[in-house]
Amino acid sequence: MNVSGKKIGLGVVALAVGLMGSVAVADMAQSKTRMGGFLGALFGGIGPNFDFTAADANQDGNVSPEELATYRAARLTAIDANNDGIVSTEELTVSQSAAEAERAARKAARLVADLDADADGQLSTAELIAKPVRPEAFGRADANADGVIDQAEATAAAERPQGRDGHRGHHDRPEQGAGAEPAAPAN
Repeated sequence: MNVSGKKIGLGVVALAVGLMGSVAVADMAQSKTRMGGFLGALFGGIGPNFDFTAADANQDGNVSPEELATYRAARLTAIDANNDGIVSTEELTVSQSAAEAERAARKAARLVADLDADADGQLSTAELIAKPVRPEAFGRADANADGVIDQAEATAAAERPQGRDGHRGHHDRPEQGAGAEPAAPAN
C-alpha cells in the first residue's frame, strides 16, 4: 500500500472511531438524565422507560391513575428479584442495566437501518464515512470559532445536556446571532 493509501485507510479508521466516540460521549452526557427518567418512571412519572401498552391494562387507549398505580406496583415487584419486599441497590442496578441495554439495542438498530446502504445488516467503514459530521455540530463545539476544537471545548460539548430528540440544544455564541452559519473548520 502506498503512502496516500495508508493516509486514506487511517482517515477511514479515524472517522469511524470519531463517529462511535461521539455516540459514547453523548451517552455519557445523558447518564444523569437517564437515571432521572428511570426513577421517574418507577415512582410515578412517564419517562423513557414507560411502557404505555403495559400500563393500559384495559387496552382502551388511555392510562388512568389506577392503571398507572397498578403498572408501577408491577414494575417494582418485577425489580424485587428475591421477592423480599425490598428493592436493593443490586436489584435497581440490574433493572437499570437491562433498560439501558434495551435502549442501546434500539438505537443501534436505528443507526444500522439509517446507514446500511447495502442492506446487509452491518455497517462498513465506507457506510460510516458516507454520513459526515454535521457542520453545525462542529460549529457548536468550536466555542471560540477558531476552526478547531480543543480539549476544553470537547469536554464542554460532551457535558451539554441533550434534548428529547437526541440533539444538543442551541448554544449560540454572542458573536454569532441566532441562525448564523457556524465557522468553517480550518484545514
